[in-house]
Amino acid sequence: MVCEKAGSCLKRCLVVFFVAAMVLITIILWYKHTPPSYACFYKAAVAADNGKCSEIGKDILKLKGSAVDAAIAALLCLGVVHPHNLGLGGGVIFNIYDASTGNVETIDARESAPMSAYETMFGTDAQMAQKGVFSIAVPGQIRGYEVAHKRYGRLPWKELFKPSINLARDGFKINKALADGIEHKRSAILNDETLCEVFCDTSRKETLKENDILRLPKLAQTYQTIADYGPDVFYSGSLANDIVKDISDRGGNITLQDLKEYKAKMNKTLNITVGDNNVYVPTSPSSGPVLALILNILKGYNFSPRSVSTQEKRTLTYHRIIEAFRFAYAQRTKLGDPLYVNINDVIQNMTSEHFANNIRNKITNTTHPGSYYEPEYYVPDVNGTSHLSIIAEDGSAVAVTSSINDHFGSLVMSPSTGIIFNNQMDDFCSPGFNNSNGVPPSPNNFIQPGKQPLSSMSPTIIFDKHNKVKMVVGASGGPKITTGTAQVIMNVLFFNYDLNKAVKEPRLHNQLMPNRTSVESDFEESVYQDLHRTYLHEIKVILPSDTIAKVQAIVQQQGEICAKCDDRKRGYPAGY
Repeated sequence: MVCEKAGSCLKRCLVVFFVAAMVLITIILWYKHTPPSYACFYKAAVAADNGKCSEIGKDILKLKGSAVDAAIAALLCLGVVHPHNLGLGGGVIFNIYDASTGNVETIDARESAPMSAYETMFGTDAQMAQKGVFSIAVPGQIRGYEVAHKRYGRLPWKELFKPSINLARDGFKINKALADGIEHKRSAILNDETLCEVFCDTSRKETLKENDILRLPKLAQTYQTIADYGPDVFYSGSLANDIVKDISDRGGNITLQDLKEYKAKMNKTLNITVGDNNVYVPTSPSSGPVLALILNILKGYNFSPRSVSTQEKRTLTYHRIIEAFRFAYAQRTKLGDPLYVNINDVIQNMTSEHFANNIRNKITNTTHPGSYYEPEYYVPDVNGTSHLSIIAEDGSAVAVTSSINDHFGSLVMSPSTGIIFNNQMDDFCSPGFNNSNGVPPSPNNFIQPGKQPLSSMSPTIIFDKHNKVKMVVGASGGPKITTGTAQVIMNVLFFNYDLNKAVKEPRLHNQLMPNRTSVESDFEESVYQDLHRTYLHEIKVILPSDTIAKVQAIVQQQGEICAKCDDRKRGYPAGY
């Protein structure tokens, strides 16, 4: 009996050892065949949150395409491999530097409210704004691509679609980011015939998992149609008819006129100075002004590597960073679509050094109740998105952020085109929806026909004292986009971290409401404990599976162009 038991134990041990060995080999092979998330190049670089899309962007650059050509091609790829984050049914903000002219400008192609929308359309039903056909705003993605390509494109429009058409038609392995998104919306997908046709297995009883093959033949055909017939086919041609019919069949309110009248907006960028650097961000309804205010407040502390050299100094530095976040998010509640509300004074304040100096004088050695920061209103949270950064061989640069808002947007997928529609109507405020602290919603962000809702997008381009692109950066991750982007910029400009460390460094987030600071699970414990003990911050350590934004960044210095794709989303850069 003893021998039999011993033999049985030995067999079990061998099985466990074999399984462990296979897991280890799989991990080693995965790392061996996956390019690193940080790499340096000499001529050009693309950092997207999916490595395949970085490669497609690089290939376009090597074909002598422009930075904008590469951005559009990479975004089309992301719309295939990360359809839960972005796509033709969403919107986009480009921040573009053209080296041939020295100009920096933004293209705002965020979604807009349909003409039948009105301030109280959701009554007291918050769910109606979050999912379903009434949560869909008019998509701007393709008009954004069109304007960008007309102004800055070199390659034929059709060429930019080819790689993604093949990818959607031939299929690809689902990565962890998409697998997590599918799992997050598992119940909704299983209960929706159109979504389940794409994202469920053959039994229709379970959703697809990581490493399963996903094919998107209808989306491939839609891409082909837009490639062949141009953007107008989406807004006034056959695809427009299909889109409106599919939404109308489910009781929706977007019309052919809504699509036909949609226009992307050209804007001048806002810019501030930080040391010897010039920082360019988009204006409202993006959160560029929020990012500008954060940096203007904090540059007055003259942060340097010494500011993070000891635990005590790191704690004080992070206290000041948190307080800057809180004051900046209080001002964010006043923003809105500048075509509909007069916020010139608000924007001027948020980009003013004098205004930032006054705020800095209010930062003390303790945090305060929310009312101390003087928020007038509150604005809703958002999630999702995708960001990519590019520096091209001619020195031009693009920072671009795109979204359908929540994972899988409205959870409405067009059965005829394969497009997943956004739920950006949820980014507006509605009267009567006070937050948990009784703070009223922002009238500047109330629904109006044709209006764009407030966004957290903050695609940023930074120039050095010689007017050469130094950094291209941005993030995905809802309201954490702005604070995540700010921390990576500070890590590079203030603390002199190399880009790899700057992006990998654990982050924290505070948006004033709710009144707490979230820290990533690997954030330095002694620092966040002292933030609580010494400066009275309420701290929440988030789960390892949660993150504070996913940042894609490029830094150009000392003859190299170094690119980092955030390990939080497992992408990798490409360049040459």
